[in-house]
Amino acid sequence: MTTDYDLITTEYQRSKLQPWRRYAEGSLLFDLAGDLSGKKVLDLACGEGFYTRMIRLRGATRVMGVDLSAGMIDLARQQEASQPTGIDYRIHDVCDLALDETFDLVMAAYLLNYASSAGALLAMCQSIARHLRPGGRFVTVNNNPGYTGDGDTMRHYQFCRDKAGEYEGAPVDWRFFNDDGSFCTVTNYHLSIQTHEQALSLAGMGNITWHDPLIPPEGLEALGPDYWKLLKKHKPVIGLECQRC
Repeated sequence: MTTDYDLITTEYQRSKLQPWRRYAEGSLLFDLAGDLSGKKVLDLACGEGFYTRMIRLRGATRVMGVDLSAGMIDLARQQEASQPTGIDYRIHDVCDLALDETFDLVMAAYLLNYASSAGALLAMCQSIARHLRPGGRFVTVNNNPGYTGDGDTMRHYQFCRDKAGEYEGAPVDWRFFNDDGSFCTVTNYHLSIQTHEQALSLAGMGNITWHDPLIPPEGLEALGPDYWKLLKKHKPVIGLECQRC
């Protein structure tokens, strides 16, 4: 089972505007990325370029976004045409991506969670490694294998995330709701922390570190600490950083 983003491009684009995306997901991703000034950055599973554009605005000099969905890349290219930034968008499966250049940093907001097996995850990690210069880093926010909530626990944040089955490759459905009650469903897969670390190590990555989401002061001020209690307790997403050896 895979998600066809060509069928949900607009709905998923709208879901990126929810506050938890900005203050929990986005803040964590860019905290891990650090200073992007002058960097060459590859954004994998870039979707319609929501974070790709931020990467460019934060000072990266060469930015490429890659996504499997032609619909998502079409939205990204439309935005680029209306407000040119010099971002290069390409339609491609990350697993067999073979560019003729390497990058200082590879970023991804939800990529590894589309691997339904250890072998598929290894293929993703190998692709990441071959597009990093020696010493280059990979940072991502990802579906947390250790999520402790149930199906509706995160409904407070306009999404629901199933608790994974107790086996490797178990499907995990996310449902993202809009203010009018409409929603779209995205299917990910559960693989353990150990399986992730093994795949990254086999691909030639080291210094693997996991990071829980931390709400920045502006998020606490905007919505109050009580708003974030469930997300901080159950941790539906997690950050990851590592480095090409």
